[in-house]
Amino acid sequence: MSPPVLDPTVLENLRQLTPPGAPDVLKEVLELFLEDVPGRIERLRAAWQGGNAVALQRAAHSLKGSAANIGATALLGVCRQLDELGRSGDLSSAAPLVTALDGEFARVQSEIKTLMT
Repeated sequence: MSPPVLDPTVLENLRQLTPPGAPDVLKEVLELFLEDVPGRIERLRAAWQGGNAVALQRAAHSLKGSAANIGATALLGVCRQLDELGRSGDLSSAAPLVTALDGEFARVQSEIKTLMT
């Protein structure tokens, strides 16, 4: 059995941050993630295509934090690898990771949409 796309413990911790009668913190965090991440992925892709390791590392680091905040473990792993590549300055092996980033984001996006319905 494969691990969940979103860590249920992280989701529950976010749920519990909502005070009674207040807007759902989990829903707000997930909506912000869906709004924010596509632009970050585009910046990462542009940095990779332009061979800009510093910009790729910054974008990957930012995405890593966003993925960690919502418990997107597999997405976090891809971002961590891209962050390390950016730090190394050698982007020659980034192509499969950029592809994996798109796939993992699609999985997370689908899972979030399921959760919010």
